[in-house]
Amino acid sequence: MPKELTRRQQLFAEAYIECGNATEAARRAGYSENTAAQMGAENLRKPNISEYITRRMRAQDEARVASADEVLRFFSSVMRGEVKDQFGLDASLADRLNAGKELMKRHAAAEGRQANDAPRIIDRRPE
Repeated sequence: MPKELTRRQQLFAEAYIECGNATEAARRAGYSENTAAQMGAENLRKPNISEYITRRMRAQDEARVASADEVLRFFSSVMRGEVKDQFGLDASLADRLNAGKELMKRHAAAEGRQANDAPRIIDRRPE
């Protein structure tokens, strides 16, 4: 389990996440102007600080990027006509059909085939 961060280390990590510059982050965290560059570089090498930064940045990315389930729910709600456009109008038939096509592509990919693969009909009648 990672060691807890001191208050200053946490301030450094949060500032680094915001600005992406170790020296500036060290200044914002209260390190002196003379040692900010050295302390910033040193803090980034500390495993507990770098792990904290990585976890926080991953959480931010996950919050910004839609999950696959969220995308599927959106396409499903458009296809069903549950989503209105910016003017409060129902989605057009074309938009609903496109949402259905997008859903089928994803279902096909999950099943390991192409979305436009038609089922093969095999004639088993004796000749």
